[in-house]
Amino acid sequence: MHAAQSNERERGLAGALLCLAACMCLFHVTWTEASRDPALCSSPVEVSAHNGWTTHVACAEQRDANTALRGPARLLFGQTLDLNVADVAALEVLPRIGPRRAAAIVATREQERFASIDDLARVPGIGPRTIEGFAGWASVEGKP
Repeated sequence: MHAAQSNERERGLAGALLCLAACMCLFHVTWTEASRDPALCSSPVEVSAHNGWTTHVACAEQRDANTALRGPARLLFGQTLDLNVADVAALEVLPRIGPRRAAAIVATREQERFASIDDLARVPGIGPRTIEGFAGWASVEGKP
């Protein structure tokens, strides 16, 4: 990998993390001590949500519920955002995705669900470099 590509990737990741931190501040994400370190909480579950996003997380070991995390909170625990489920605002935290691209992803998904991440090539304004940048951040798994 060239130094310029490496720097660009690092800037993209830093930007995504800043977006995620801003989202957490905006939505007052509440953390338990165990949820601060994914190694201490291997099975995070949603305790409460606001507008379809997880806002309070607990460890499954501490709670009987089996509610999966939703929205950007998934990224905090090494989980991915499901492109067939995530809303526009959640998609904006992905690398190289702003409001227009996020809206285009949702509009394309409404026409035909994604079978794989490579299906993002159908979205106007998204090319191979953007798709490559989604590795570890996005997935295609959920049902409507």
